[in-house]
Amino acid sequence: MKKLNDFFEKHFIPFAVKLNNIKGLIAIRDAFIQIFPLTFVGSIAVCINCVVFNSTGFIGQLLISVIPELDKYQDILSPIQNGTINIMAIFIVFLIAKNMARQHHEDETKTGLIALAVFFTLYPPKTDNMLTDSYLGANGLFVAIFIGLLVGYLFSKLSKNKKLHIKMPAQVPPEVANSFRVVIPSSIIIFMFAIVAYIIHFFEPEGINTLLYNILKSPIQLIGTSPITPLILILIAMILWSVGIHGTFTVQPIHVALYSALNVANLQYAAQAGTVAGSPYPITWFTLFENYGCIGGTGNTLALIVAILILSKKSNWKRDDYTKTAKLSLIPGLFCINEPIIFGMPIVLNPILIVPFILSPLISMGIGALLISSGIVLPGTLDVGWTTPQPIKAFLSAGGSLGTALSVIIVFIICVLIYLPFVNMANKQTLEKEENK
Repeated sequence: MKKLNDFFEKHFIPFAVKLNNIKGLIAIRDAFIQIFPLTFVGSIAVCINCVVFNSTGFIGQLLISVIPELDKYQDILSPIQNGTINIMAIFIVFLIAKNMARQHHEDETKTGLIALAVFFTLYPPKTDNMLTDSYLGANGLFVAIFIGLLVGYLFSKLSKNKKLHIKMPAQVPPEVANSFRVVIPSSIIIFMFAIVAYIIHFFEPEGINTLLYNILKSPIQLIGTSPITPLILILIAMILWSVGIHGTFTVQPIHVALYSALNVANLQYAAQAGTVAGSPYPITWFTLFENYGCIGGTGNTLALIVAILILSKKSNWKRDDYTKTAKLSLIPGLFCINEPIIFGMPIVLNPILIVPFILSPLISMGIGALLISSGIVLPGTLDVGWTTPQPIKAFLSAGGSLGTALSVIIVFIICVLIYLPFVNMANKQTLEKEENK
C-alpha cells in the first residue's frame, strides 16, 4: 500500500493539481457542488418511492399485502424527481456558464441565461408539438457541460470586445445599459448555434444528443457476446460517466439487445429446475453488474462512502466536505441511490477519484465472472429489484445462496481497499495546500 501511495504521490498528484487549476474543470466541479442540495432531495424521493412505495421494492414487498394500492402513493413524491434530478442538465448548463463568467469577470447571470438559450436552441426538435424530456436529466449532461463551457468562454471573450458594445447615454440605469452592452455578443452566439443546430439536423433529425449517443454506440455494437463483453461495457460506461456522459444509459441498448433473450432463458430454467444452479447463461451483464458492479450504485460507490468514513477517523483528516457528503449519502447508497455521492463529491471529472471509480467495478465484475464461471458461487439470475440492499440482493437473486451473498461481501471489501489510497491522496493534497499557505 505504501509503495502504491508513493507512486501516485510522485507521478499522479502533480498532474491532478494541474488539472484542478483548469478553469473549465473548476466551473464544472463547482456546478455539481452547487446542485448537490437538489440532487440529494431528489435522490431521497426516488429512494422512498423505489424502496417503500413500490410493490416490488425491498420494503414494499412486505407492505403490499397490507396496502394493496401501495404503488399509487408514489404520486406523492414523484413530482420531486421531476423538479430535481429529471431536469439536472438545465441547472448544470446555467451554472457552468455562470461559473466560467465569474472566472473571466463577466456578467454571471446573463452568461447563464444565454447558455440556457443555446441549450434549447440545440435541443431535439418537438414531436407532436411537444418537447421530449429525455435529455433534461442525466442523459443530457454531456451536452449541457459542453454548452456551458463553450458559451461561458465565448460570451466572456466577446463581451470584452468594445467594438461589439452598444453604448447608452449616461442617464440610462446601469442594468439597462449593461443589458444593451451585451446584445450583440448574445446575438452572435445564439445565431451561431442556431446554424449549428440546422446543420446537425441534416445528419441526425432528432438533434445533437441523439447524434452523440449514436456515434458512441456504434463502436460498442461491434463487440460480440463473449464472456468479456460485460467487462468491456462497464469499462466504457465508467469512462463515459467520468466525463459527464451517462455511461450506463449509453451502453444500455447494447446489453439489452445482447442479453435479454439470455436472461429470459435463465429465468425459464430457474422456474423449471427450482434453482439457478446450472443456468444456461451464468455470465451476463445482469448477473455481473447487479451484484458485483453496482454495490451502492454505479462505480460501487458504497465502498467509497465506507472508505471515507474509515479515513475520517484519522487525526490528520482534513476533508470534512468528504465526510459530510459520505454521511449524507450513506442511507441512499444502501439502496443503490448514488447521485448524492457522485454529484456531491463530485466524482465527475475529479482527477483523483475517477481512477478507483473506473477500476472498482471493472475489478469486482472480473472477480464475479471468475467465481461464477468456476462454479464457486451461483449466478444471480433472478431480478429482485435494483434497490434491494446488498448482500440481501445477492442472496435472493441467486435463489437463496449464502455463497453468492458472501462473495459480494468479499468483493465489497476489495472495493473499499481500492478506494482507500485515492481518498487518502485527496486528503494529503489538502494537507499540503494548508502547509503551503
